[in-house]
Amino acid sequence: MNKTLMLIICDFLLLSMLALARFDPPESAPEPTLEASSTSASAEAELIELLEESLRSELSSRENLAEDLTETRQSLQEQARLLAEREAALEAAQSDLAATTEKAQTLESTKAELEAEQAALAEEKARLEAERTQLAERFDRTRSELEAAKSEQVEMANTLGQLKEESSVSRERLSQSEKERLARERELAEREAALKAAEEERARLAAEREALNRQLEVALTERRMLEETLTREQAEKLNLQREKEEAFARADRLTEGVTELGQGVTQLGQGVSQLGQGVTDLTQTSQAMQEEMEAARPQTMSQIFTRFQNNRATLRFTAQERGFLGARNQRTYESNSILVEDTGGAHYLVTHTADSPFAFSKNASNLLAVELTVTLGERRFPVRQIGFLSADPRIIFVPIPDSVVANSGMETFQLARQPERWEEAVLVKNDESNFGRTGFRRLTESERFLKMDRPALGQLFADFASSRGDFAFSKNSRFIGLLTDSQHAVVIDDFLASGVLTLGKNFDTQESADTLDRLRDRARKLPAPVR
Repeated sequence: MNKTLMLIICDFLLLSMLALARFDPPESAPEPTLEASSTSASAEAELIELLEESLRSELSSRENLAEDLTETRQSLQEQARLLAEREAALEAAQSDLAATTEKAQTLESTKAELEAEQAALAEEKARLEAERTQLAERFDRTRSELEAAKSEQVEMANTLGQLKEESSVSRERLSQSEKERLARERELAEREAALKAAEEERARLAAEREALNRQLEVALTERRMLEETLTREQAEKLNLQREKEEAFARADRLTEGVTELGQGVTQLGQGVSQLGQGVTDLTQTSQAMQEEMEAARPQTMSQIFTRFQNNRATLRFTAQERGFLGARNQRTYESNSILVEDTGGAHYLVTHTADSPFAFSKNASNLLAVELTVTLGERRFPVRQIGFLSADPRIIFVPIPDSVVANSGMETFQLARQPERWEEAVLVKNDESNFGRTGFRRLTESERFLKMDRPALGQLFADFASSRGDFAFSKNSRFIGLLTDSQHAVVIDDFLASGVLTLGKNFDTQESADTLDRLRDRARKLPAPVR
């Protein structure tokens, strides 16, 4: 029983006993009667009733207190739940705010980068427009200078005609003078004949010049050719101006006397000699231009393939490799190649590492010995050193001595300095089984690689598919490079080595393994599409 309830009952009993107690002196004891018994019974009933009522009141208050406690607990739990939800919502709002702030900062930086790129593009566009305007002005100025030179040429022809007439008058005067001047007249006549021959030669050269000008109009897209033409025309203009001044000087001297006329004729002969020298220079320039145009003329696929077959070299690697359980196995790797000549006149053979013992997919430590034999025409000789191309270490190049190339009688292939001048490339299989052509474009990640358009090949040869190790040529039969896989070709414009290995008796297994591991790491750093 609850202590509080016990105290209340005890207090109530104590008060009841005090209320019923009498402290008067005792009287004579009355005789017991039935009335006294009824009074005691009613007092007990009232006491029990009061106790029951007090107990019910206490129970009711306890129930109310328990209900209030339950409601308070539920209210506290609800408030705790609402507080947790609010804290979670606050954290979510804070994270959203942080993400929004970070996104805003990223957008701001992206906006700044885009604005910087737009500004750079605007500057580049302005620079290109300025260069285009300068080139247009330069072209117009050159054309006007050419027209002025032609008009001066006509004036020079008229001046020469006047000189002829004045020479005729002088000869008439000389016929009336001393006999010794007759010899000078004959000399003058011979010089006039030479001058006439020079005029005819000049007319012929003018016709050739017109033909060359027509050819130059076809080759105006080449900036270097335009600059050479401008230089040549300026030199000719200076020569014509000098000849014109000399002609006027000779005309003035003709009026002074026969002696001065003879000197003028001598100077005219010198002018004819200078003109002949100019004719020689013009002829040499014309030949150079014709050779350049011949090199720029496209060839058919069959012509390029035939040239490849007629000038094919063979690379034969013989390797001793460590096999299963330490066994020593001998393997042979053979591939075709061509003689490639760089800008310095050196000659090289090229092949892919996949066609050699040095494939990056193999364990380099298993190579125990490697020898290389090259076949050029009817000659076969060993090679002691090879290099791995700096642009792509998966390409092997073999230097060939000039004396060996000269004695082989084989043609060499020049490097294609500007392969993008042509819309298509000609591909030749390494084993000569097929050939075809395809469009290509520069790889955006690196200008040292080209991406080949394989569907174009399928349209021409249904059974043709480009593959690793194929040779790529421009349409003017210049060598572009090798395909490093079925879709990408490396552009070879020089033969810088990223690694060198010694073959034959001096082959070192550890050095070879270290070099190949380093080159393999270098190949992994190439652009992702060509790895």
